[in-house]
Amino acid sequence: MQTISQIKQSMQQALALLEDDLRTLRPGRASSDLVASLPVSAYGSNAPLSSVASISANDQGQLIIAPWDKAVTGAVETAIRNSQLGFSVINEGAQLRLALPPLSQERRQEFVKIAGQKGEAARIKLRQIREDAIQVAKREKAAGTVREDELTRLTKDLNEQIDEFNGKVKSVVEQKEKELLSI
Repeated sequence: MQTISQIKQSMQQALALLEDDLRTLRPGRASSDLVASLPVSAYGSNAPLSSVASISANDQGQLIIAPWDKAVTGAVETAIRNSQLGFSVINEGAQLRLALPPLSQERRQEFVKIAGQKGEAARIKLRQIREDAIQVAKREKAAGTVREDELTRLTKDLNEQIDEFNGKVKSVVEQKEKELLSI
């Protein structure tokens, strides 16, 4: 049976993934975090953009992406165009320049909706972690290695953890929504 601390660590990882994912939703300024984790099909597998190119921002608020190998420039451009981020990509041969258009109120609302979807996906992941731990404990109870009171205590503790982490997810999503809606 997993301990509460192991389960809490899994839940913490799910929350960290949400925070990383929300960093890609831009509030209107250039940052390498916006595209660093985009998956790029290069060398026969998917790799994050930050592992195949350098990413920097210039004074005009644009992102400059310089692939280390010119052979992956097309794959990087395709990954950026296929993302939901709405960048206009200018291919300059050795590098890509991403222009960040100003966000309209409508586009901000779309980003808020995406942030809510990402938050819901994180809550689903948390519930799945809880359910998996309870199923393991129930199998161990059926095998006779866990008593009924231990199962009850674990279920109660897991429900408390879920409530705590759902509150954290809600807080992270609300903070991102507030950031997206501020002009």
